[in-house]
Amino acid sequence: YAGTSTDRMDKIDEMILCSVSYYFDEDECKDPMTNGSGKSFGKHANADGGDETEEARGRYVANAIMGYNLRWKYWSIQEVLDLSTDWSAPLGDIASGGTAPINSNAHGGMGAWALATPIAVKLDGVGKNHIIVGTSMGLVYALEAQWHGLRSGWPVQLRHPVEQKVLVEDVVGNTNLEVFVVSTGGDLVSLNADGGVLWARNLLTNDEAAFDEAKSLVVRGTSPLSLGDVDGTGRLAIVVVARIASTERQYQHRPDKHDVLEHRLYAIDAVTGDDLEHFPIILNKGADVSTSSLIPQPLLIDLHEDQRHWLNQIHGLSDEDISTIRQINKRAAEDFSASSQPRPHGGAGRGVHIVQPLGSTLYIIEGATACSQTVDVGDTIPSMVQADDVHGTGGLDLVVTTSRGEILTLESDTVSYHPLNVWNAGVTRAPGSSNAQAHGFSSTQGIFVHPMSRVWRDILGVYIPITFEIFDRRPNIANEANLQVYEVEVRAGMSAKRTIFYRSYNATGIYTERVQIPFGPGYFSLTVLLRTTHGIVYEDTFHIGFNVDYMGGLWLVVFLPLVLASIPIFMFR
Repeated sequence: YAGTSTDRMDKIDEMILCSVSYYFDEDECKDPMTNGSGKSFGKHANADGGDETEEARGRYVANAIMGYNLRWKYWSIQEVLDLSTDWSAPLGDIASGGTAPINSNAHGGMGAWALATPIAVKLDGVGKNHIIVGTSMGLVYALEAQWHGLRSGWPVQLRHPVEQKVLVEDVVGNTNLEVFVVSTGGDLVSLNADGGVLWARNLLTNDEAAFDEAKSLVVRGTSPLSLGDVDGTGRLAIVVVARIASTERQYQHRPDKHDVLEHRLYAIDAVTGDDLEHFPIILNKGADVSTSSLIPQPLLIDLHEDQRHWLNQIHGLSDEDISTIRQINKRAAEDFSASSQPRPHGGAGRGVHIVQPLGSTLYIIEGATACSQTVDVGDTIPSMVQADDVHGTGGLDLVVTTSRGEILTLESDTVSYHPLNVWNAGVTRAPGSSNAQAHGFSSTQGIFVHPMSRVWRDILGVYIPITFEIFDRRPNIANEANLQVYEVEVRAGMSAKRTIFYRSYNATGIYTERVQIPFGPGYFSLTVLLRTTHGIVYEDTFHIGFNVDYMGGLWLVVFLPLVLASIPIFMFR
């Protein structure tokens, strides 16, 4: 099917999804147990507010999913999910005169805060979207986006709060999405589309998590999850950093009684839940360990000098290819000091690198060999590192921000730029791909614009030729013809209101289309989006000029006829 932008706009409702927490104002609300005397609960010294924190406020909290329709300008989704209470409100504070402490063990130490970002996908590849979100009550919800009802088999209960965004990807090969969830206590779970558990594990081993007569280890928070082909064998892995602490049994729900020891980097097979070879890695054992700061999400990016093999790998790998890659990785992990051959830039293995900031230190680790390099930038790095061709040199740059507001770029003149090997929109790979979380080369599906079309130029004419490639290497897609549907849009910007081309394809491959920009001459960022049957959006963006210098030849049109007409006059005077 091919349609105009007007046809497409009539079928699209853009929405903003957000998680919301509601707090009970114990200072302003009247106490029902005082028989209307007007006394407030009096939990805080300042009845006008300002002296309370989220923890001090207590756990009388509710959370909800909200959806704002950008087309019709109204809140179309308002769905309350959880409610938690606090034993000290109101009775505990009344009896103690407002001095009773908060019960940190109430609800297992969990409150109904909404800290995770929701995502929207079609779990089974048909029908309407599902909204998936985790809450601090340890529940993972899957709601029907249109009617807001719970999908069968959901919610799923975890032992600890879920405060990180869930990941979705088809890794098993049944062309349905799997959902990956991590809790603050280190429980990592893989769920199928119906909420069934495919595998579940804790980041700690049984021996580490078992309480003996003295102390045991506990997970004290994690980073957001990342997904990519860490060792280059074609299997996706989950990458996460965990803060490890030690505590006594009676204090396992008391974070203030935990002694933080180290941060560990895990790479876990997304199909089986097993640790990859060389992992986990201890990043800062014995160093000054932060006990409260958030852990930035790991960046998965290929920093190898030679990346040509990826263009073949995105179409799938045979068993022979996988065996060859494993041999390459095995040789790459050997000691290069005994060899006269210098180590190639980025290492000699396959797969991607893991770039992880902790404190002021940037860890750069080759996934296939666990060989690492560190860079100290002299200030705390509070957020995920970004990667793109910032300077327009054709190379890949790492963008690092610090807590003092500095922005640093680490340039490379040997790592070439490719649109599938970037991460430039915060915790998502691209601005419009909020539900596509896998590294571009590693992803099971995707789209990218070929170099011949993305070269910066000013196009003079009516149509713009765009050559792009669609790939799909899901394990069982060859047997699912009904899921081989790839909807491609081209937008002059990011908004669906500026869609200038739409077409649905039934096969992967390289396509060239001609599009027209109806918004007049100027400089444009053209975004090519691929929407799959599961509602996952992949995109690529490039920049061009469109008839910017169309006035350049106008003087010839005006003056050339006058010059030609005046020649006979001067010749035959």
